[in-house]
Amino acid sequence: MLKARLEQDAVFGRCLSTATSVRRGDLVLEELPFARGPKRDSGIVCLGCYQFLQFGEDGDSLDRCEVCDWPLCSSCAGGDDATDHSDECEIFSAARVTFAGNVSDDGVCTQLDCITPLRLVRWDSSGGSGAGLPVKTLVSGNILVLAA
Repeated sequence: MLKARLEQDAVFGRCLSTATSVRRGDLVLEELPFARGPKRDSGIVCLGCYQFLQFGEDGDSLDRCEVCDWPLCSSCAGGDDATDHSDECEIFSAARVTFAGNVSDDGVCTQLDCITPLRLVRWDSSGGSGAGLPVKTLVSGNILVLAA
């Protein structure tokens, strides 16, 4: 039974509230994400399972996709988790965009910051039920720049 409902509140606007009393540990709502990807300012992670990968200082690693050369562990290459990576793999390989594997002194790989916004845009343009989601705001808000 669903234990949550959407309400319109004068102070909070549209919000989710509990429909019945809940105890600590009760599951109130369970949903699948509409996009998954590495978080901003993360280290180098597999684009299928998001486990951290070891890359050398020169960007060298065996943990790369055979098609586009972006980070993908051997467990995800060709596995079910690779479906998360398939859209950007097609885009990056067609555009010949390579992964440098550069990591700053604080362990951040900013090249991966494009993955989640790219997946949002691809999900919205692929006919997903993304209409009305803030994808176009992300693009027009200079968070993501797409170039031909």
